[in-house]
Amino acid sequence: MKKVSVIVPVYKVEKYLNKCLESLVNQTLQDIEIIVVNDGSPDNSQSIIDNFKQNYPEKIISIIKENGGQGSARNVGLEKSSGQYIGYVDSDDYIELDMYEKLYNKAITNDFDVVICDNFVVNEKNEKKYPECNYKNEHSTLENAFLGKIAVWNKIYKRKILIENKIKFKEKVWYEDFAFTFKVMTCTNKIAYVNKPLYNYLLRKGSTMNNNNIAKNTEIFDAFDDAINYLKEKNVYQKYYDLLEFNAIDHIYISTCVRVINAQASKKLKKEVMSKIINYMNNNFETYRNNKYIVSLSKNRKIIYDLLEKKRYLLIKLIFFSKNIVKKINL
Repeated sequence: MKKVSVIVPVYKVEKYLNKCLESLVNQTLQDIEIIVVNDGSPDNSQSIIDNFKQNYPEKIISIIKENGGQGSARNVGLEKSSGQYIGYVDSDDYIELDMYEKLYNKAITNDFDVVICDNFVVNEKNEKKYPECNYKNEHSTLENAFLGKIAVWNKIYKRKILIENKIKFKEKVWYEDFAFTFKVMTCTNKIAYVNKPLYNYLLRKGSTMNNNNIAKNTEIFDAFDDAINYLKEKNVYQKYYDLLEFNAIDHIYISTCVRVINAQASKKLKKEVMSKIINYMNNNFETYRNNKYIVSLSKNRKIIYDLLEKKRYLLIKLIFFSKNIVKKINL
């Protein structure tokens, strides 16, 4: 059994893939496997994967499949994995060389099921920013796990937890990270936090969460519905309601609304999508304005929240003309 299996879905990333895989094959934690899943990528990505497979045959596992989306590729990778812990890396990102050593060593100190680290946001000029974080000392580690980055790439998960609880990614939708992470966190309270930015998240033009196909933004509803149904099936919906509601504020109300406001689309379409977002919040989280975790929002996100409440959409759009503020808010 390997210590960590790292799953890397690949689709149209030939420009970035070499840097990503270099950061993985040179990890200071030696006993890892890197499962690279080519999700039907039409570019030169497979040639890059083949070169790494040839040079690092003991580390690289190459899988080619028909295009099914990032969630599908991650699910295939999990099926083929053998590691004690599972990590996920997006193929346009890269990680610090000691990331998995630090996370794994933390995990084995007390048999933790999940270990989380911080991240940098990197632009295409390789300029790094350390984004504002929701982690607060007054909150438990479990609370902080829900209040921080709801992403899979800054964590390792005990494989046994995923398999025993049949946790998989929802396929062919955006926001597949959310429901997956939320499900895992409700299956354990053995969560640890490494207070270091070890993952480098590339913010690039044309990346999945940065395009102008605003209608797809409502797919976040599917992810939340998936999480809600899972919590109800486990009879823990009320236990986690406040944290789920906070994430709806943070991800649906703030992040998604901002993307719609700034999208290159007709006013009519933007109004329709905004109306759907607000209706979803009111129908599923009608008490969100009283959520006790709102104080955990970063300063800049709280500003956006307040402007949304006042329907100052034009002002939000004007704010986002400032590149410095965009970087600080990290939406």
